Amino acid sequence: GKGAINNAEQAFNKTALLPVGVYAVSEELDEKYVFADLNLAQELLEFKPNQVTGIEFKFKPGADESAISEELQNIFNHKLTIKNRAQLNDSLYKMLNTEQTALYLIFTLVIVLTLFTLAGAIIMLIIDKKSNLTTLYNLGVEVKNLRKIFLFQGSILTVTGGLIGLILGIIIVLLQQNYQLVMVTPSMPYPVIFNIENLIIVLATIFSLGFISSLIASSRVTKKLLD
Repeated sequence: GKGAINNAEQAFNKTALLPVGVYAVSEELDEKYVFADLNLAQELLEFKPNQVTGIEFKFKPGADESAISEELQNIFNHKLTIKNRAQLNDSLYKMLNTEQTALYLIFTLVIVLTLFTLAGAIIMLIIDKKSNLTTLYNLGVEVKNLRKIFLFQGSILTVTGGLIGLILGIIIVLLQQNYQLVMVTPSMPYPVIFNIENLIIVLATIFSLGFISSLIASSRVTKKLLD
């Protein structure tokens, strides 16, 4: 950054190296970084022996990230910019989160379509049991209580099917984590993680949509139908 460049060959610090390995992480990282020894990097960049642009820490399992970040800031008088892995690769994590949201919406649509089948089955059951419902109605059972029968039945089917599906899904995730059944590349397994938050979201989605579907189907039990 000082003076005019008369010879391009002399404008850069150079050294002769023999590459010992190639890393294939992602296209963005592969085209941006070269890994070298610290002393060599300091020499090429004309840094002092104690001068670096960044340090990476690997925490022990269970370490408190926020507490460690605060302690580092206190040590260096809040002159540091501290980022975790997600913040360093924010574009990659945004893409993965977008993919997760898209998959959630797609499978929610599949659940909605499946619940049409549940609603249809309940309606067919109402028609099939019309004579029994009429008998109960004539004996004094209110229409709202007759509706609760089919609402309860639809809810049971939803809960049972949802729990079975979730158990199978958890088993598949755990098998992938431990035995790497599906591979993205010959050396990299497809990344999966078991997250309680996602489990709660899936349960809430299945149960709420199942309840709404059962409620709509049970509403076909009317006084006009029984008369």
